[in-house]
Order: sequence, then C-alpha cells, then structure tokens
Amino acid sequence: MGSSVFGIGVSGLNAANLGLTTTGHNIANVNTDGYSRQNLRQSAPYPLLGGSGFVGMGVRVDTIARVYDQFLTRNVQQAQTQASFYDTYLSHLSEIDNIVADPDAGVSPALQDFFSSVQNVATNPSNLPSRQQMLASAQTMLSRYQVFEQRLQEQRNSLNGEITNTVNSINALAKNIAEVNNQIALTNGAGQPANDLLDKRDQLVRDMNKLVKATTLNNSDGTINVFIGSGQSLVLGGRSVTMTTAPSPADPERLAVVYDDGNNQVALPDSLLTGGELGALLDYRNKALDLAQNSLNRMALVMAQTFNDQHQAGMDLYGNRGGDFWDYGSVTIPSIPPTVPPTNVTPPAIGRIGSNTNNTGTATMSGYIADVSQLTTSDYEVLYDGTNYVLTRLSDNAKEVIPAGNMEAGVNTQDGLFLQITPGLALPGDRFMVQPTKGFINSLRVGISDPREIAAAGLVNATPDKNNTGTIKVFQPEVDPRTNSTTDTPIHPDLLTDLNSVPKLSYTLIFNGTPGAITYEIYDSANLPPAAPVQAAQPYTAGAKISFHGWSMKVDGQPAAGDKITVSPNTATGNADNRNALALASLQTTRIMDGQNATYQEAYGRMVATIGTQTNEADIMAKAQGTVLSQAEQSRDSVSAVNLDEEAANLLRYQQAYQAASKVIQIAQQAFQEIINIGR
Repeated sequence: MGSSVFGIGVSGLNAANLGLTTTGHNIANVNTDGYSRQNLRQSAPYPLLGGSGFVGMGVRVDTIARVYDQFLTRNVQQAQTQASFYDTYLSHLSEIDNIVADPDAGVSPALQDFFSSVQNVATNPSNLPSRQQMLASAQTMLSRYQVFEQRLQEQRNSLNGEITNTVNSINALAKNIAEVNNQIALTNGAGQPANDLLDKRDQLVRDMNKLVKATTLNNSDGTINVFIGSGQSLVLGGRSVTMTTAPSPADPERLAVVYDDGNNQVALPDSLLTGGELGALLDYRNKALDLAQNSLNRMALVMAQTFNDQHQAGMDLYGNRGGDFWDYGSVTIPSIPPTVPPTNVTPPAIGRIGSNTNNTGTATMSGYIADVSQLTTSDYEVLYDGTNYVLTRLSDNAKEVIPAGNMEAGVNTQDGLFLQITPGLALPGDRFMVQPTKGFINSLRVGISDPREIAAAGLVNATPDKNNTGTIKVFQPEVDPRTNSTTDTPIHPDLLTDLNSVPKLSYTLIFNGTPGAITYEIYDSANLPPAAPVQAAQPYTAGAKISFHGWSMKVDGQPAAGDKITVSPNTATGNADNRNALALASLQTTRIMDGQNATYQEAYGRMVATIGTQTNEADIMAKAQGTVLSQAEQSRDSVSAVNLDEEAANLLRYQQAYQAASKVIQIAQQAFQEIINIGR
C-alpha cells in the first residue's frame, strides 16, 4: 500500500511541478510577440486490477501543448500583409502628392505665370521689357519643370534602394524560417511538439507577410513550405531560396526582383509580388510614380511642341518668320509629302526605345511622337509573336495588333506614336520597351535669348484697295493652325520658300456681282485679270471667314463689284502687330491633349486628381486594414494570448496540488513507518 501511495503522490508532485513551471513560462512571456500560452494535458495511467477492483496509479502528463488555432493565426498573417501594404503605399503616395499638388510652388502656377507674360506681350508687342519678361518666365517655368523632375527622380532612386533592402529582409526571414524548420524537424522525433519554436516560426511568417504576401503549406515532418507570387517557393522545409534585385531586362534603370532557385534566375513580373511592403513599393512605382513622371514630361512635351508650331506661324521684330521657341530632342523627317520642298520637319523623339536584354533576334526599333493630341501618360511594350507585333499599353494592358509588314514599313499607332522595326531579324518572343516621354524635360531648353526674336506679329497682312466703293470691312488674316500631326509642315507650303523665309506669295481678292449676289475670286497678285484666278468664284457671306492656302480672314460689310483686297507678306518690322502673340496666349485654354479634350493644365490636373484620389483611397484602406488587423489579433489573442488573472489562478491551483501531493507522500511515509514499528 505504501509503495502505491508513494507513487501516486510522486506523480501528482511531478505534475503539479510541471504545471507551476508551465504557468511561470506563460507569465514570463506575457509580452512576447506571437507567443501562444501553454498548458498541461494530463491523464490517469492504466489502473491496476486488484481483489477489490481497479486501483488508480496516479497521474501522467501526456504533453505540454500550446493553445493555438491555425485559422486565427492565418487570418492575422493575411491581415498583416494588407495592413503593411496600405501603410507603405500611403506613406509614399503622400510624398508624391505633396510634390505634384503644391498650390504655390507647383507646375500649374508656373505655367499660368508664363502665359500671363505671353499675354503681356500681346498687349504691348513692341515693348522690349515685356518680351524680356516672357523669356524670363519661360526660364522660370522650365526650372520648375526641372526641379519637379529631379524630385521625382530622387523618389525613384530612393525607391530602388527600398526595394533592394526589402528583398534582403525577405531573404533573411526565409533563411530564419528554414533554420527553425530544421530545429522543429529534429525535436519532432522526440514525439512532443516544440511549442516555442512553432510560435517563433509563426511570428517569422507574420513578419514575412509584412514584407510580401506569403502562403504556407504544412509538411508531414512538422516543417512548412513558404510560397510567394504565383507559387514560387521561398522556403522548402529546411532550405531557403534566395531572391535578389537586378536591372530589369526591359529597362536597365528599373530594378526587377529576381528569383534564384539555384538553377535559373528569373525576373518576376511586378504583378506577381502582391501585398506587404514590397507589393506596395512596386504598385507605387507602377501606378503613381510612373504616372506623375510621365504626366509631367508629357505636359512639357506637348506644350513645347504646340508652342513652337504656333511660334513658327508668326513674325519677329526683325521681320523674320518665328523659329523654335523651345529646343528639345527631335528627329528629322524627309519632305512630307515628297512633292513639298524640303522642310526639315523635326517631330519630338521618343524618349527611350529599348530592346529587352533577353531578345534573341537582332532587330531594333525606332520612332517618334507623331500626334501630340493622342499622346498618353503610359509606357508601352512591343512583343513580336512570330506573325504580328503586339503593342501593349502598360497602364491598362490595352493591346493593338500590328502586322509585321506594317511595322517594318513604319506605322502610326492609336496613341500617336510612329514606330518602325529597323533592319535586323526579329525572332518570336522578342520585346521592346517604348517610353515616349522619358527624359524629355532634361532635354528641354529655351530656344531663343533675343527678345526681338519672339514672333508676336502675323505673317500676312490684308490691305483693302484704296479705290473700293463698297462698305467692306477687313479683319487681319491669321495663319491657319497646324494640325496635331508633328510631321506636317509648320504652315502651309505656299507660305514658305525655306525655313527662314516670310510668305512668298501675294493674293488679290476681287469681288463681283450685285448686292445680295456677291461673289469673289482669288488671283495671284502678279497675274490679275484677264489671267485665270487661282480660286474660282465663291459666294460671299458677310462676317464669314475666307480661307486660302494656309490663311483665314474675316470679311464683313457689303463690297461693291470690283472691290479688291490684297493679302501679302507682312513686311513691317518693330510694329504693334500682336496677332500671333494672341494665338500663342490662346494655347493655354485650347484643348489639345487627351484627344483634344483637355488643356495643358486640365491634363496635368487629371494626374494630380488621380494621385490625390489614390492617396485618399489608400488612407481609407490603411485605416480599414488597421482595424481588420486589430480585430484579427484580438480574435487570435482571445484564444492564444496569456491572461495574467487566469495564470494567477493556475499558480494557486498548482501550488495547492503540489502541497496536497506532498501531504500524500508525507502520510504514506508515516503509515509505512507505523508498519515498521509494529514489527519490532
């Protein structure tokens, strides 16, 4: 009897001691991240059969188990990856939002100031200080463009460093998880769970989800596999796979995340790396930083190109036709069409066209901006599939299929680009990156320094004949605006002899008929009747515009038969003519961009609004995901966290059990001693 009571007492003493140890361990880790409280799992050993029935053999501690719910833990990990994503996304969006939307030091105020100076020249076109102020405002606006471009480029350079650091942190966590996996596999051989190691691994997986969305798969030996992207393994049991960063095959200035499984190195598409800080950095680059930088460069490009077009349609104080007000990267196009004398048309060059470093063919691609009104803020990828070229607009993945023959001959795309495959062999799978506006601001310069070279005057004048007898009223003609095609001649060919000339032809309008049925014919001024007209009789309507060979003129009143108007080159210099200055000023409110649906500032404002909307949405989502994460943590903690009140009660319970087991041993000892005494 004594022996069995001793055994029972000792088993109770040991169980109570383990209970006290486990409770103390829980209390010590009350503030440990990811710790799951532990408790004893006890059972009664198989009883001993005696003459009076089955006799109990005390207590046995089967295991020390952690209180754990894998689904609640997984919910925390999933909530963590979304919360980290939006926190990181918001912090970076806020930085860029502050840059592009600055109401005082932004691009829009500088653009407004520049066009105000253009308006001042239109008000007083012969005033040299006004002209000098226009050049100074142009330089100020250019400096603003350059400062903003530099700040955005600094953001991009900093982003590259953040991406690299994040990938390095992911590698370190993957290595740690693999090491813990090895330790768990070893301890599992003892038949008992390695609770603290399991908690440590869960916390490492959660930390991994802070950086990138990761999923796990349990293995039979207690280890886990960790996957990212579309199933790329980052941890396989006790082995980890390394990722790194390297220049993108499509764009060397852009870092790509490279997956290295030991046999191959593959650049992972940004779309696969979702969630966490890394996903936020890549999304920010693709959806916000690219948009802001491309929008800024596009605005500068379209403004410079269209301003130059209009400036060339005017005359400066020296009596010369206007040249380029802005200088920038351009390409020379042969005479278009071939029958037109050479005009050296120079459309804007595409910022960058790069061959993918993985291409196996030898073909290259070239091109230029063909239509500024259709130009978007997106970059493009061109893929040769063996039959056709597929042009993908990366901002929305819209595709345009271009037959190979068309691409080889050169083709105008839907978004205003001219692209051409240059000599060389393209092989299936070859890709090309097209970045239409990349680096434009860095190439932009104010093209003139002499204020007298600002072409504020009109190129042609209209002069009524002094012998007219009607009540005709003539408004000075305007040069017809150039089309949005950058390969069209700046003004009508008949107004040119070469790039530096004033209009070469003079025309005379002669009116005929009777009141109510007046017509007009247009003659070459050097070949008046009886020579044939260069334009046959047209009905005259008071107040309507008369257009011919690149100029348009409003004529009002009632001309008499025989009345004449001569339209000829403007030969006056240093005069108060402001027609072209007014046309230049009107560009600010002309809808040129986005398919002729937006002004410069409206197009830029759409980008600012998009960034602002993204920032606001990210702010809302960051708060929402923070709440989701908090709730997930509370749900997990309600099951697994240490409750000090509960542990205090456990201390008392195990203490009393320990004391009681000690008392059992003491009584058994006394009883055994009494038996010994009886035998003496």
